[in-house]
Amino acid sequence: MFTRFKSHFTRSPTSQKKSSGQKMSEACDNGDYCRPQSVEALLATPLRRQCLQQLWQNSTLPEGLYQRFYLAPIKQLLGSVQQIPASPEGKWSGSGGFADLTLQFTTCAVRLAKGYLLPPGVAPETQAAQGVLWQAVVFWAALFYHLPLLRQLEGELEDGQVWQPGIGIPDKPFRFRFRAPENIPPAPQEVLLAACLLPEKAMMWLVTVPEVWHCLMQHLNGRPSTVPLIETLLQDAAGQLHSPLQVKPVTETVFSTEDNPVPETTVRTPASGITPPPTAPSDDTLTLLSLFQSPDASSPQNQGKNHHHGPKLTKQPGREKESIATDSHPNSSFKGK
Repeated sequence: MFTRFKSHFTRSPTSQKKSSGQKMSEACDNGDYCRPQSVEALLATPLRRQCLQQLWQNSTLPEGLYQRFYLAPIKQLLGSVQQIPASPEGKWSGSGGFADLTLQFTTCAVRLAKGYLLPPGVAPETQAAQGVLWQAVVFWAALFYHLPLLRQLEGELEDGQVWQPGIGIPDKPFRFRFRAPENIPPAPQEVLLAACLLPEKAMMWLVTVPEVWHCLMQHLNGRPSTVPLIETLLQDAAGQLHSPLQVKPVTETVFSTEDNPVPETTVRTPASGITPPPTAPSDDTLTLLSLFQSPDASSPQNQGKNHHHGPKLTKQPGREKESIATDSHPNSSFKGK
């Protein structure tokens, strides 16, 4: 009796010794392998549906472009990361942590940006004409923000083939683990991943305003933003969600002119609200957007946001789940690591 009672408060020695580099997903069954899930299943949780609903409500894009420029990249990204965690420990270390963090972060950043006229410091006419495009830059910068976290993960399929989370949707049962810090690739892969997620028509739209294209490229390459306000919005969202990539506030030390200087610390404050943007995009912006809409998207029934949000959550039929083998492949790269 005492032994059973004591067991409730005693951890298994093997579980305590298990390093983060060996930690596998808790969503896996039949051993260490995870069954690939369809995009429909991945987006079916109440939290993720709520994120999509809020993203649509705060989007300034017509529905046709929202589906192609926002929803399609989200589906592609979630399919390629499945239910992997975002970090080996902490708030986002659970199953599906990366997808949850990415969706909540992107939704938060878009919501924050809606209270601003972008880009700041230019003529109101320019803001009105380019506002929708700059809001889209915030979305893509936020969606791609946590791609660097994928470098710390490695995976393989059931047949022993390498699977890198974020590159391709697995078509077989898979498993993954966190790399040891010294084995994390130093070369960034984020630009390549983002290029795969960014629709071609969206790129064509971005390059119509060189400043917009340059701003997004700066974000993807980890360089200082050409529009500091966007960087501030992303950092505000990172702070609210306790992102693993959160940057600590920048402090400046000012010394007095007396013989014994006394340091005074100034903390950079989060962005505050400015005049809200117009309730509807300008005619010039809508004309630009209409060039990239498909015939279906430009039809009267698909214009506006007066109908129910349900169609934006409609998913294409996913491939059937495959059975999972119980034995590891003899050529597995996971052996001996």
